[in-house]
Amino acid sequence: MRSGLKELAFVTALLSAGVAWGHDGASGVVRERMDAMSAIGKNMKPIGRMLKGGAPYDPASVAKAAKAIAQHGGEALTALFPDDSLQSPTEAAPAIWTDWRTFSAYADDLRSSAVALETLARDGADKQAVAGAFGTLAGTCKSCHEAFRIKK
Repeated sequence: MRSGLKELAFVTALLSAGVAWGHDGASGVVRERMDAMSAIGKNMKPIGRMLKGGAPYDPASVAKAAKAIAQHGGEALTALFPDDSLQSPTEAAPAIWTDWRTFSAYADDLRSSAVALETLARDGADKQAVAGAFGTLAGTCKSCHEAFRIKK
């Protein structure tokens, strides 16, 4: 569970920084993917708060948030990264297109780990099991951001 909390802190910082930079000047697909990443972050934060004890643990809320995250994964995510979509103020690294296989795998992992989290929470798993699944999800976000997000 400790590594999951480390991942949560890292991902929360990344998502908060992205929101702080805002979407000023973003348009088209760049804006759409920034909005998708913001939506993922908005659903990650309350789960993290619950797991860290900052809010009461509510499996139904975790399941709902995880389902929303899953909807942004897989092909829904990769569709937001067409060729030649590096217009400012993108935070997408060119490596996305030179290592599409890895990027696509992260997108699929985002979806599958969010679905696993949703299923556990919906089925009434205890907080520790949910925290483990959340750690996996947060780890996917962290790995993808480290590999494919421009550090600003």
